[in-house]
Amino acid sequence: MNIAIIGSGLTGSLAAISLAKAGCRIDLYERLSDGELVNRDRTYAITHSSRKILERIGIWPNIVSSLIPFQYLNLIDYELNEKVQFFLNDLNRKDRKFSAVGWIAVHSKIMMSIIDYISTIENINKIPTSVIPNTNNYDLILAADGSNSITKNILKTPSFQFKYDQICITAKVLIRGIKSNEAFEILNSEGPFAVLPLGEDLFQIVCSQSRKKGSINMSSPKSIFLDYLSTILPNSVEPDTIIGEPRSYPIKFLLNYSFYSGKYIYLGETAHTLHPVGGQGLNLCWRDVESITKLVRQPFLKNNKILIPFFYSISRFVDVLSISFLTDFLVRYSRSNINIFFIPRFIIIFILKNSKIARSFVLNIMTNGL
Repeated sequence: MNIAIIGSGLTGSLAAISLAKAGCRIDLYERLSDGELVNRDRTYAITHSSRKILERIGIWPNIVSSLIPFQYLNLIDYELNEKVQFFLNDLNRKDRKFSAVGWIAVHSKIMMSIIDYISTIENINKIPTSVIPNTNNYDLILAADGSNSITKNILKTPSFQFKYDQICITAKVLIRGIKSNEAFEILNSEGPFAVLPLGEDLFQIVCSQSRKKGSINMSSPKSIFLDYLSTILPNSVEPDTIIGEPRSYPIKFLLNYSFYSGKYIYLGETAHTLHPVGGQGLNLCWRDVESITKLVRQPFLKNNKILIPFFYSISRFVDVLSISFLTDFLVRYSRSNINIFFIPRFIIIFILKNSKIARSFVLNIMTNGL
């Protein structure tokens, strides 16, 4: 099967590897250089669903040494002053043996590993443009060119989208009082606030704030931003130094009404873009890759290629919709500081604190999807 992939970011590149290993011939179209693809200041949470995909295609050993594992995930409701801790034992038995609830990945490191791996695969042809000269040469075309996809705009594929009244601020911070193997998701009225380990005392802060407050923090001296961090972090935790410059970007929600158009299939953020709460974005994108690979391997669909886009769209519906709903719910839950909502919040926190079954259920959805 001849397949074109538009966009060679983390999702497009992983799709190229996975489909090439399934016996397809891949043309990977990308207008950016490898250096531009690598040189991005982003950090991701990697879950067990992504670990399984990376293991299946044989790239996990190349990547795992650059990942930072964490064994504890602390969910804190700031307004209630309550904490729920997710442990290794809350994972299912198969995932538990890897001794990590999840892993933190720095974009530059995993992107470089994937680019290097692509260079070893003969049936992937990288083409330095995002324009396909003759679409008739391909059985399928996968668009993985991001939430502002030119491909999707040309095809006029409709989507449901809106902008949150928030911006996301990311910063690398030296922090005292946190173990190097634990991560935090703090829900407060300004928005979700994540603390992700990067090794030793270095942590990545992913902070959602109202646009007004975020603009003030971005324009203020680092000492003022550190003071703000100290008000959100637990009492025993103290932010010490900001490394480099904080960055900010607007946050939006996007969900395509359809994940295909003719022979075109939309992967990753071209099909769905979520709030960063819970670190679900990249893992959901890579589960798209797993779904299309499984379909391409089906003998029936190899002889009926025209049906693959439809079956792909159906196969992704439940997982994408449920994770989209869950992340949006967490944002609205976090920001609902009206007193009447505190009763259900107390109930949710109480159940999670006291029920291993409830914690395992939630953690399994967050780590493996549906």
